[in-house]
Amino acid sequence: MCAPDPNAGRREAARVENNRRHAEFRADSIKQWNKESSFKDNITMIRGLGKSRDLADFQEFTKNAEGQALLGKENLARQYFQNQKTNEGNRSTRFGGKASSDYFSKIAKIDRKMYQLATVGEAKTLTKIDRRQDAMIKQQHANLGMGPQFGMPTMLPPKDRAGQLMNSLSFGLNVATGVMGLFPAGSDERIKKDITKIGTSIDGHNIYKFKYLSSDREFVGVMAQEVKETHPKAVVEMPNGFYGVYYDLIDVDFKEVA
Repeated sequence: MCAPDPNAGRREAARVENNRRHAEFRADSIKQWNKESSFKDNITMIRGLGKSRDLADFQEFTKNAEGQALLGKENLARQYFQNQKTNEGNRSTRFGGKASSDYFSKIAKIDRKMYQLATVGEAKTLTKIDRRQDAMIKQQHANLGMGPQFGMPTMLPPKDRAGQLMNSLSFGLNVATGVMGLFPAGSDERIKKDITKIGTSIDGHNIYKFKYLSSDREFVGVMAQEVKETHPKAVVEMPNGFYGVYYDLIDVDFKEVA
């Protein structure tokens, strides 16, 4: 059995991150597609119906202005001819000439305004409509923004072969811990020497550094007799009478001191 890869956690995290980025990219792509669809519809509206409405508004304004101009001319003509009848034979020729001059001057003024509206006014209005249309299209482009960017690919860390090799001994000890109940060595304090307490686990197990009677190698672990008092299911009694501990059932790791 191979020792566990020290980079296994980082590799799995990289896979999860890569899957998350792909899912996010797909979701953003759908959102961008919807935005592009709306963008095309809005551009069509601006260039078509929107501009047509603006032109129709100007034409309506022009028609109203023409109507007001004709009405103005009609009123001026009525006033002019009424004064002609009233003043006929009672005023001088100079007065009649001045009245005619004023009348035609006012008529000419109305005609100039209508000419300006039909030429310069129309040109300015068309330019204003085009600029307004360009500004609206520019805003639509700004609202569209850039499409989703995936960016750099997620790098998968390589397997740590050196660390895997260095962990072989530790892995072997952990495997041995899982089946420790099958061997008489176990964690019985009666088969240990040089026992020194070095700490306490979160669950309250005393942690010791010790050597086995048959070896000078140091290990860290618990005393089976103590664990039996608090977590009896984690302790097994061997056929030879010694106790062993299932370390996977407690919060203390059995390991050799480097």
